[in-house]
Amino acid sequence: MPDRNNVAAEPGATARTNGIGPHTASVDHKRVRRRKIIIAASILFVAAWVIALIYSVTAGGRSPERLNNEDAAVAEQACKLAQTAMNALPAVGLHAPIEARSKRVSSEDAILTTMINQMRTLRPESEAPKVALNAWLDDWEKLVVARQHYASDLLTKGVNARFVEPAAVGIQPIADKMNDWILEQGTRTDSCNTGRLQAEVVEGPRIYGKESNS
Repeated sequence: MPDRNNVAAEPGATARTNGIGPHTASVDHKRVRRRKIIIAASILFVAAWVIALIYSVTAGGRSPERLNNEDAAVAEQACKLAQTAMNALPAVGLHAPIEARSKRVSSEDAILTTMINQMRTLRPESEAPKVALNAWLDDWEKLVVARQHYASDLLTKGVNARFVEPAAVGIQPIADKMNDWILEQGTRTDSCNTGRLQAEVVEGPRIYGKESNS
């Protein structure tokens, strides 16, 4: 009886090991390599975000317009308090009476004005952050005035009232310029972003905080 372990391979036959041919082994190798590439790319992506975050809040990301940490904390707290106060106002739907809609905007403007006045008390030591802060607060005041004009127009023009946001340069909305200042501060004053304070929202439901502009 022939020894099966010593049977020579037939001419033209392809050697196999444990039932796995060279084509299968090649496919498996490619899959492993692709998986390693995906994992490496994911690690690099996360690392890049971590480095960017660290860079934005440390010396590497400093801008001449940046407030010191103490002043930035005061600004952040003022904006958080404003969010809390406005969130506590009675809800006014999109189809609420004109008087209620106007009152809501005016109430929000009063809170935003308090926030602005709180930050006016800041006295940055360096000239660049002082000038930038005051310019940013001036823009806030312009936006509040525009909102108040809208609240007044609601009472005189009704549904024909239109909110006209001031422009910064040309047709650039002033809020875009204002949020550039936020970027200069790293992540320390994110609560002051116009989206989180719903500064451009004068009708319908308001959503304050991180959920509003993420």
